[in-house]
Amino acid sequence: MENDLATIERSLPRLFSSPGFVKSPRQRDLLRYLVDQTLAGNADRLKGYVIGVEVFGRGADFDPALDAIVRVEVGRLRSKLREYYEGDGETDAVMVALPKGGYAVEFRQRNAARPESASTKPAPAGVDERPSLVVLPLSNLGPEPGNDYFADGITDSLIFELSRLSGLFLISRQSSFAYRNSPLSSEAIAAALGVGFLLQGSVQRAGNRVRVTVQLIDASTGGPLLSERFDRDIQDIFALQDEVTRSIVRALQIRLAPAEAELFGHEGTASVEAHDALLRGYESHWKYTPKSIVEARHYFSQAVEYDLQYAPAHAWLARSMLHQWMMKWDTTPGLRDHAVHHARLAVELNPRLPYAVAILGWVYLWCKQRDSSIACCRQAVSMDSNNPELLNFLSMTLSSAGFGEEALFYSERARRLNPHSSPFYEFVLGQSYFVMEDYEKAIIAFRRGCELSEHFIPNHAYLCTVYEIVGMEDKMRERRDHVLALIGGDLKRMIEPPWTDEALEKFYRHLMRSVGLEPLETS
Repeated sequence: MENDLATIERSLPRLFSSPGFVKSPRQRDLLRYLVDQTLAGNADRLKGYVIGVEVFGRGADFDPALDAIVRVEVGRLRSKLREYYEGDGETDAVMVALPKGGYAVEFRQRNAARPESASTKPAPAGVDERPSLVVLPLSNLGPEPGNDYFADGITDSLIFELSRLSGLFLISRQSSFAYRNSPLSSEAIAAALGVGFLLQGSVQRAGNRVRVTVQLIDASTGGPLLSERFDRDIQDIFALQDEVTRSIVRALQIRLAPAEAELFGHEGTASVEAHDALLRGYESHWKYTPKSIVEARHYFSQAVEYDLQYAPAHAWLARSMLHQWMMKWDTTPGLRDHAVHHARLAVELNPRLPYAVAILGWVYLWCKQRDSSIACCRQAVSMDSNNPELLNFLSMTLSSAGFGEEALFYSERARRLNPHSSPFYEFVLGQSYFVMEDYEKAIIAFRRGCELSEHFIPNHAYLCTVYEIVGMEDKMRERRDHVLALIGGDLKRMIEPPWTDEALEKFYRHLMRSVGLEPLETS
């Protein structure tokens, strides 16, 4: 063992003094700490909290679930180690490895049959060991074809409720609805999305009665793990949704944390009209056009009028108002202030509602309240880590504040939950790379966003600025002309990103001025 230890100690100075680690003192210090603690027999002490406090200087109130600094830096360290052993360290006798699932390092003899670990403690279960599920759009079997919005709304509600369970991996609404009326088999859809289970079924609404029929399909066999029918009066719609959710939890044997067990039944309203208006608002909102957002805002306003205490209605009303304001589709004075009011009220009414907390953070971002926006979005993600929209909101609050690497961490998590990309996702990803000054990858993301939507201006505008940075003048002018055509040559319609980092805001404004797209005050 002494000879092994001597070999390890001889290999470390070469590793620490390699160019990759000399240029990355944060990763070098982290690696030195992990190595020292592991060799000292303190592998059991290597927890996210301890590393955050002792290596990265976080305070005693540091919460690894809310602040991803340790996970982000450990991920970067793993990449640095891989680069080193594929290059300068290719001939090293001992390789330092950092397996996923823990923070204790392993020392491996090169070309040895079995690695020798300094820690024999098994790694904790990873995220992939959770049951994985996609909730496919429920079919409308009611006598009125106009009730499609109702079936979609039930699907949305189930996705919102299930996404809050930490013991379940859930695919996003966007990727789920991409398979509406798909001719593909259950097995093919599951393979495309990388999940083990699918929920499919139908909704039948007749008068004041609602029937929901669901099947939970095991993708490995193609057979049903669960097949049930739920009948309720329309006034009991929330209880019905809870019944469906609980049946899925039982079938997949998901262990609920105490706080999660208390989540059921906390988002309801006694007003059938308020809930119906909310579902109609969902249907309009997801179209993301100026006309559809006007319709969505109308329905959300109706929901609030029917029940002033209905927290989701206030949250969605805030979002529709803010969307109109930031896209400059409605320049009514005070519109953003109204969005702030409804977002705050939603959280006051139900502080346990992740979406409401996230919308408040999103509104704060566009008010350029950096710390409040990040804090709210972190809290929302800690309450619901399966919702890619919440992850994207957090990513953008972080990149807007200059924290590009941590922003990238959350946008990449969102990608796994939503394999079918969107213009907004590519924009959030591209902004992370923009802040990190990885302009090649930023171009790739913004280009993908432009391909997904000719009309989502931010991707086109950012792509124009990155072309300016890298000196691709012809492409810059071509993209600038496209942006000018989209806004009819009116620079008052240019969307202004909510930078909360002063240096980044000045840099971006300089770029926009250079390419001839600097936004004008709307007054």
